[in-house]
Amino acid sequence: MSYDLNRAYIQVSDMPIFEAFKGAPVAGHLIVRACELSNREYGHRHQKLAKSNNMKHPPSADRIFAGYLVVRNIDTPAQYETWMPGHVFEDLYRPAKAARGAA
Repeated sequence: MSYDLNRAYIQVSDMPIFEAFKGAPVAGHLIVRACELSNREYGHRHQKLAKSNNMKHPPSADRIFAGYLVVRNIDTPAQYETWMPGHVFEDLYRPAKAARGAA
């Protein structure tokens, strides 16, 4: 399997939907779209798409960290993109019920 050079430029509509765990402190961001993306890949996305997408600045780091591109306030004028470290995202969100299938 080869690396997808366009991974950092995934369309928001193609990202899976996640929901906050019950009781997770996510300040009203109960449903988000997200995909795995390193901080470095998010930096490349920011350089290319910041003018057309509402994006928070990438974290400054000399090292590459695993994480997630997170889109909040989906389909509203306040929609924005940000980056979160993997362990933080995974402590707050899980795949949405519809994505997990009927259990």
